[in-house]
Amino acid sequence: MTRITLENVTHYYGKELALENVSISFEANISSALLGPSGCGKTTILKIICGLLKPTQGKVYFDDEDVTDVPPEERNVAIVFQFPVVYPMSVERNLLFPLLRMKLPKDEIGRRVNQVSELLGIKHLLQKDARSLGPADRQRVALARAIIREPRLFLFDEPMSSIEPEKRVILKSELKKLVKELKKTSIFVTHDQSEAITFAEKIAVMTKARIVQYGTYEEIYDKPLNDFVAFFIGYPGMNILLGKVMNGRLYIDRYEVRLAEQYAMIPEGMSQVKIGIRPEHILISFQEKPNWLPVTVEALEDLGNGVGIVETRLNDVILKIKVSSSQIVEGMKRAWIYLPPDKIHLFSLSGERITL
Repeated sequence: MTRITLENVTHYYGKELALENVSISFEANISSALLGPSGCGKTTILKIICGLLKPTQGKVYFDDEDVTDVPPEERNVAIVFQFPVVYPMSVERNLLFPLLRMKLPKDEIGRRVNQVSELLGIKHLLQKDARSLGPADRQRVALARAIIREPRLFLFDEPMSSIEPEKRVILKSELKKLVKELKKTSIFVTHDQSEAITFAEKIAVMTKARIVQYGTYEEIYDKPLNDFVAFFIGYPGMNILLGKVMNGRLYIDRYEVRLAEQYAMIPEGMSQVKIGIRPEHILISFQEKPNWLPVTVEALEDLGNGVGIVETRLNDVILKIKVSSSQIVEGMKRAWIYLPPDKIHLFSLSGERITL
C-alpha cells in the first residue's frame, strides 16, 4: 500500500514544457486515473513515477520516502504500456523473466506462475510463443508479467487502446476485476472518460501540462472547478454560453435566467460570466411556454437505447440537449427551453468556477 506524491513537479523535453508545477497525492490502495487529451502530460507523469524520467524540477515521494533520485529498478513499480510488450520466447518464460533476479525458491516461482496464469486466463498458452498471440492475449501476458513480481504499485498507460474492439470490452472487464483483487495503488492513463470511470475510484483531469481537478467522478461531474473540466467530463460535455450581470440579475441576451440561492449575490463588478449547464439538465418543449427561452432547432440525433440529442441555437450559441427518443419530433424548427436554477454553474470569463 503506497501513497504517491508529486510535489511541484515541472518537466521539459528540451524547451517543450510537458508538466507545469504539478502537485498531487494519489492515495494508497485505490485506483486513480489520469484523464485528458493527447499531449497534456499524462504519460510523462507515469514515467516520472516509475523512474524512467527524472523531473526537471520537483520531488516524487512513495509514502514519506523521497524517490526522486532512486533508479527505476529499485522502485519496485510495474508499468504496462499502450502496446503489449512481450519477449521472443514462450509465455511461461515471459512470466519467469522478471523473477530471475529475485532468487526465489523453486516452489514459490511455480506458485506465482500458476496463480498469475490462472488469474489472467492464459494457463493454456504457457508453451505458446508470446509473439504469435493476438494483441489481447499479448496484453494479458504483459499484465501477468507485471503482476508476478508483486510490485508495490501498478501503472497502466492506455492498456486497452491497441486491443481489437470486440475483445476490448472483455479485457476491460477482466482488468477492472483484476485491479480490485490486487488491492494495490494503481494509476491508469487514458483519454477515454468511460475507461476512467470503469477503472478508477478517483480521476485526475489534465490539460496543458497541469492537473486541474482530482476527485471522484461524481465530484468532478457535479462541481467542475473550471469550464474545461465542465466540457471535458460528460457526453456531450457541458454547454457553455455567455451571460450578462445587470442590477444583480443574470441575463442571456435579453432573457433573464433564474438563479439558485447560492448565486443570489453575484459579486459586484462582475458584468459578464460564463453560464454552464449539462445537456441532460435542460428542459425542452416543442410548444411555446411562458418565460422559457425560444430557440431554433438545428439538428436531431438518435443515439439509440432510447436517448437522443436535440441541437438548438440560442442567438449565436449552439446548445445540445439530451432527451429521450420519444421527445424527438421530426420536422420541428422551433422549441422552448428552460434552465433549472439548481443545475446552472457559473464561471468567470477566465474559466474558474464561481463559488459564493
